Amino acid sequence: MTIDNVNRAKISLIIVIIFELSLVVRNILEYGLSMHYYVIFYSVLLVVSIGSLLLLWYLPNKEQHIRFLDRFIFLYYLFFILWGGALTALDQGSYGQVTAYLSNVLVAVLMYHCSMRKFVVLQFVPLVIVAFAMHYAQPNEAIFIGHLINMTIFMVFATIGSRFLYNNAAQNHLQRELLCETNEELEALNTELEYLSVRDELTTLPNRRGLYRYLEQHLHDEQQVVSAVILDIDAFKHYNDFYGHLEGDYILQRVAKILQQQAEQHRAFVARFGGEEFMFICFHDDAENVEDFAEDVRQAVFQAHMPHASSPFAAFLTVSLGVSNSHSASTVNMTQLFKEADEALYEAKHRGRNGVCRFDDVAIGV
Repeated sequence: MTIDNVNRAKISLIIVIIFELSLVVRNILEYGLSMHYYVIFYSVLLVVSIGSLLLLWYLPNKEQHIRFLDRFIFLYYLFFILWGGALTALDQGSYGQVTAYLSNVLVAVLMYHCSMRKFVVLQFVPLVIVAFAMHYAQPNEAIFIGHLINMTIFMVFATIGSRFLYNNAAQNHLQRELLCETNEELEALNTELEYLSVRDELTTLPNRRGLYRYLEQHLHDEQQVVSAVILDIDAFKHYNDFYGHLEGDYILQRVAKILQQQAEQHRAFVARFGGEEFMFICFHDDAENVEDFAEDVRQAVFQAHMPHASSPFAAFLTVSLGVSNSHSASTVNMTQLFKEADEALYEAKHRGRNGVCRFDDVAIGV
């Protein structure tokens, strides 16, 4: 709300400056360069208004300045109303009007929305001061009483208008705050949903959708070389049948953790491709490095010594891995990349499992 008051205050100050400047010029033309009290009054308000506008214009509306800005605007409008009251008191000897005071009161009501406590200080304290000043400045008692009644009635309606404007501004502010909070919650929820949509619920690794998204984001560098490594847990159906599906889920989580550690060490990307299959994506300079990486992964799983009593191949859980050819990241076809890795995996299983096979070896029949 303070920021809104600041913005309205800038508009008020611009209007006041233009109006007071025109009055100063008119009085100088009428009275010359004499120090007529009207010229003094207009000049004082003009200087204060220009200084206030410059301060509001160049002081950032940041959180640490909010309290200062609110107090400054309050003090300016208090000065503005008292200035109008003083000019009105001086007018009683000539014009006998209360226009200056009531006009300034109206400006403050319309442009500065504040709590009731601030409103009482801002409006009723000057009203009492102005009333006492007018009592001494206005020689005609009947005119003074008439002015006092008019100002009192005006203040009643000004109070009603001020409360309406303040309550409306407070409600709008609350609605904006609620809307911001709702938008932040929706953004956080969307972020969470987006995260969950690319994650495998069981292993917390990226799922196949996450894998494809990763490739779409990274297959664009002409200088990058990419390979795929597909891993399959050997005799996993036997494991499930022997230990039960709950233990099967647990072993998938343990394997996933080992694969994640290996991927982080070798700067590779790993995802659960489906069932007991996992896929690595490796950006590299040398195809031999990828095969060595696949061998490190195989050994890491085997050396974890996870019992597999029903395996026809080993006493502990083993994995087989197939390594694709290396391709330029800017021209590679993902389907071909995965197909090569899958054929290499099939060959690794055909050779007895618990091993690594590269697609090049399959192609030349090694």
